[in-house]
Amino acid sequence: MNLYFSRTLKPWCLMLRYLLHQEINEEKWNDCVAASAEHIIYGYAWYLNAVCRNWDAVVEEQDGVYVSVFPLPLGRRWGQLGVLQPYFTQQLGLFTTVSSAFKNIQDYLALIPDKYKNVYLQLNTGNTNALNIEIQTVSLSERVTYHLDLRPTYKDLLKNYRNRHKLHKAQRSGLEIKPLKNIKPLVSIFKATKGRELSEMKEKHYRMLAGLYEVLQKHNAAELLQVVNSMAQPVAAALFIVQPGKVIFLFSASSEEGRKSAAMTLLLDHVIRKYANANVIFDFEGSMVPSVAKFYANFGATPVPYVSLTKQHKPWYLKWKDAISTS
Repeated sequence: MNLYFSRTLKPWCLMLRYLLHQEINEEKWNDCVAASAEHIIYGYAWYLNAVCRNWDAVVEEQDGVYVSVFPLPLGRRWGQLGVLQPYFTQQLGLFTTVSSAFKNIQDYLALIPDKYKNVYLQLNTGNTNALNIEIQTVSLSERVTYHLDLRPTYKDLLKNYRNRHKLHKAQRSGLEIKPLKNIKPLVSIFKATKGRELSEMKEKHYRMLAGLYEVLQKHNAAELLQVVNSMAQPVAAALFIVQPGKVIFLFSASSEEGRKSAAMTLLLDHVIRKYANANVIFDFEGSMVPSVAKFYANFGATPVPYVSLTKQHKPWYLKWKDAISTS
């Protein structure tokens, strides 16, 4: 039994268990995520396996069925093992069903073993109103993603665009949207542009993205598109996740020519047009960067908050310093 668990929760809370990765029943896990109120594709075991070398979890089980799950992806920061948000995974957090008895995230955090000194997680949008954190070492920060409700007709959605001049420019540029069967062109464009600015993006992350794309394909959840110019050269590309009720703008890139010709505006408009008049939310996946957020808002998307959670271990000598400080 986890000692931290036994001293933190009351005896009637024993339905919550910390499970090592090898102890998790992935079929039960996936059934729980699929039935959860917070259902989002990042939470499935097969998705987590694609973006994490290892992950544990806190699980609420009733009569052999998982009714709540809280994934804990493991990674290293500065050489120290901790619970860290994986790449290509905007939101995780708590997934609950109608049978869940424990919906306070603090109960799940209490079961994280002491050996994981640092915790950084981005919770899902459904967790925002379920937060009741009273642990002094936990800090919360609000983040936003941008959602566009695609139930209206395309004609009505178009009325809310604030970038129609860019769309018209792209439409006059001789650009064409085509499916992309291989993710390499997308990665190549990204490496030559935004990737140069992101020192934290390593080759292992591009390999992870390629592997994730293959996994998404197996689950019929990937849509990979490119924009080509009049010479059939790709100038922009994007990977979208398609799940029931939601399309997620996961990863994209535009060349210099693509930016000048507003190729990404044309591509996003294409996807919005395709899924318009359906019970679908288009999730732009952010951003906290004002210029990017404005770009998404120009399609009529609205900000939706979610929370990032940080729990940092403070060494004993810093605690002692704080205790005696008079300044």
